[in-house]
Amino acid sequence: MSERESTPERLGHDFLRALYHMINTVRMYQDNNQLVQSSVSMFQNMLKELTISGDVSLQHHRSRFHLGGEKLKYRRDMAVIVYNMLELFSKRDIGSINFLKFSSKASPENIIMFTRLFNDAIRHENPRQWLEQKLNEQDYSWVQLSPRQDDDTTVDSESLEDQRYENARKNYFQAIEAVKEVANKVSQGMVGIRKTRRLAQNIVDIVKADPNLMIGLSTLKDYGDYTYAHSINVALLATCLGKHIDLSDISLEHLTICGLFHDLGKVDVPKDVLLKSEALTDGEWDMIKTHPVSGVRKILMLNSAPSLRSKIILGPFEHHLNIDMTGYPGTTFVNHLSLIGKIIRITDVYEAMTNERVYRKPKYFTPDQVLKEMWKEAGKSFDKILLKRFIHMMGIYPIGSIVKLSDGSIGLVTDYPDETERSLPLILRLVDDGKGNWQRGEMIYLADQTIKDDAARLNIVRGIPQAQCRINPAEFFLHVR
Repeated sequence: MSERESTPERLGHDFLRALYHMINTVRMYQDNNQLVQSSVSMFQNMLKELTISGDVSLQHHRSRFHLGGEKLKYRRDMAVIVYNMLELFSKRDIGSINFLKFSSKASPENIIMFTRLFNDAIRHENPRQWLEQKLNEQDYSWVQLSPRQDDDTTVDSESLEDQRYENARKNYFQAIEAVKEVANKVSQGMVGIRKTRRLAQNIVDIVKADPNLMIGLSTLKDYGDYTYAHSINVALLATCLGKHIDLSDISLEHLTICGLFHDLGKVDVPKDVLLKSEALTDGEWDMIKTHPVSGVRKILMLNSAPSLRSKIILGPFEHHLNIDMTGYPGTTFVNHLSLIGKIIRITDVYEAMTNERVYRKPKYFTPDQVLKEMWKEAGKSFDKILLKRFIHMMGIYPIGSIVKLSDGSIGLVTDYPDETERSLPLILRLVDDGKGNWQRGEMIYLADQTIKDDAARLNIVRGIPQAQCRINPAEFFLHVR
């Protein structure tokens, strides 16, 4: 939940969540079930709080909910609940539900009956009219319905997010072009980085607003030259980690630039060596190990203020040095890594290990396997505290993970609502169209599954390497069709 969210907004979202859970719980269980009793009690408490000063109306209009006339702002952790509630209202031709002031005195039995009638209405030709008739027959005058208006468009969850996705998409590809431009020009002489700084600031703004979206975009692996996409992905992950540990905006900007430029020295390494699919020879490996120092030389050639160059040198220099100072390049004048160096080290290794390598055994890891492998090196290769924060940020199954669900279907981890402590993600079910393509299916909120019996409860069985099932997770985050 945003720290700036007002009390009415918080109550509005809590009320919507309580109503949603009650509707779903009552649909699945008998009246005397403990989960039903608990969900009804929670809803009653919310209703009492909201109707203290009078009637309260829950209305949907143009894919948004309004409570008491106030629009409920978009929140990531509420996205699936809002989507499903909009669908429940739309399919019943309901524009608003008005709970009168005395609805707080309705008995639990009456609230359960109202909820069952609400669920049953979908089976009838005119669901709202049928429901209104039943409410009149039961003398439930404490709740009133209004029809859906013509401009209450049908559910379009993407309309709530299209602008954010397009902005993130644009900045991702512009960042690739900016890094490529600097890499191509820096060897020819001084080159400015004004465009790169502006893009870094944009990336910081997007990460501050929605870090999980940028983590999702970092799963993009196959755009043009892998080296440049890798640099952008490392920058995104590093900025997200920097935000996760509360770095200042200017520090996040410097960190982003370090991520973008951390492999700038690879410009001097032959492309056939960089893209080689087999294991490198000793001579080729020696060439690769020169790129951190070469990168520092190129950063010193940038046309920017000396103070900025001094802030963005250490990360690229240190990103192959371990926390115990092993690794490369060997150095006698540095006896510990900078904070930026530690962050770039973690994100660079994670991004590289989630890519397929033909000569590596296994040749690909799932994101959750990568985190487990990295944790084995905590305190040796990586700063233990930072790595722990990185794992917490990414979640048990990191955003962008392809997973197999307990019903045999395939899903994509798209988000971790703030309330779940990174353990119960939102999952987009992926549906094979029979032609080798994967289409968007339903959204599944694993937190909702906890109220179901074991036999009906969906859970994640294991991660699946994206190369194995030929799924590019970033396409779904970019809304590519």
